Amino acid sequence: MNTDSTQPKKFPTGTLVFGLILIVVAVATLSRTILNWSLDMPLFFIIVVAFAGLAMIVSGIASAGKRRNRESEIPAPADPNL
Repeated sequence: MNTDSTQPKKFPTGTLVFGLILIVVAVATLSRTILNWSLDMPLFFIIVVAFAGLAMIVSGIASAGKRRNRESEIPAPADPNL
């Protein structure tokens, strides 16, 4: 008996990181246009992608740690009257 309510929902880390990349690029481009300051765009994109990759790695390590803790716990009995 496998129900979806008992399965933990996965957090969409990739979607969150991609959204943050878009927000950072949009804010940087907008502030560059409005404030009229120069920005080395290739270097900026390299830094943004590096931080995004770091966020994905940290999220994967945290997820693996949670999974290991969940698997080591003793599951509750199916019948609470036992």
